[in-house]
Amino acid sequence: MRALGLLGAALALVACSGSPTATLPTPPPLQVERTGMITLESIQPEDGIDAVTGFIDEATTTVDIAVYQMDPSYSPLIEALTRAKERGVRVRILLSGTIYPPGSTNDNPRDVEILRAQGFEAALSRPEFSFSHWKVLVIDAGTAGAKALICDFNLEAGYFGIDPQYPNEGDTRGMAVLDADPADVDMIARTFDADWPPYKPWPANDRPNLVWSPSDSTCDSTSCASAYPLEPVGNSRDVMLSLIGNAQESLDIYAQALAEPSQLLTPLLDAANRGVRVRIIGNDGGINTDALSKLKDAGAEIVINPTDPGGDGRVMYIHTKTIVVDAGQPDAIAYVGSINPFLDESIDTERELGVLLTDPTSIERIMLIFDRDFGSGERA
Repeated sequence: MRALGLLGAALALVACSGSPTATLPTPPPLQVERTGMITLESIQPEDGIDAVTGFIDEATTTVDIAVYQMDPSYSPLIEALTRAKERGVRVRILLSGTIYPPGSTNDNPRDVEILRAQGFEAALSRPEFSFSHWKVLVIDAGTAGAKALICDFNLEAGYFGIDPQYPNEGDTRGMAVLDADPADVDMIARTFDADWPPYKPWPANDRPNLVWSPSDSTCDSTSCASAYPLEPVGNSRDVMLSLIGNAQESLDIYAQALAEPSQLLTPLLDAANRGVRVRIIGNDGGINTDALSKLKDAGAEIVINPTDPGGDGRVMYIHTKTIVVDAGQPDAIAYVGSINPFLDESIDTERELGVLLTDPTSIERIMLIFDRDFGSGERA
């Protein structure tokens, strides 16, 4: 079931309560590259699985997939991967070795065996991270045509439309970005190779538009096998603090979950209090009640339960974690990726990947969808 596990994680985390972190000074602005090589590729559920299978069909040498969960019985996806394998493309699939909550049934080891039986190379993630939650497909790594599809959705039917196994559920909002910058793709491919058995040290990020977790140097989560060092550390904490702390006009946020304590709650409150228009779209029960009250007191506008885009009246689940800063301004930036910014573990100790977009057409498309979803939601 596409949402149940992660929604359970969110609900467990939002049950925690406490004071937000102390007010932080304004962080330095992001040094992003303003490029047309990083563009919005798909919005789910409108674009469907074809946005992913079409990407796989372009591969000529390799397909490398890292994802939290993947359904090996999802025929459109498996058929595309089979076509790739039959034309001589090497296919590698990396699934998370751990699932939230710790101790719950983890189908990923079984699914790895199924994928291997289907003729693909498949493996579980390395043990350092609390979860391997990144969601990316890389094709033709090491060639001039290499590209990466950086996603915030898992590879299961319910992320691309109504899941036939759960016909009473609504759609799921998700997004994916095409990164054709050769240096970005090389960085992602080298990280994938490091995370593929036998594990190797992963490279330090040197790409300004890529956003990586973990940001902590060690993992003390019960989900980690032991207190492994998590170095070189990622930049996700610094990026998120800078995005929020340097917003001038607006922050438009999709929040799958928003916990308290959260290291980003105080910066978000500060932004609202200094006059930035803050709009948040979330899930029913996915925003901590204390945080919700504080955000509303600061002037944030918050809605839950947006409806399906198809007009069936069902509630759409917010799985995307997209943030747009200063939409409509020349220096607007959007974040898309797997990191849940308002769940500390996602920033601190999980393997995560996101990307910063500056392409105006892509940001405009995100905002058209955001405004639609915000307008269809219920005021929290």
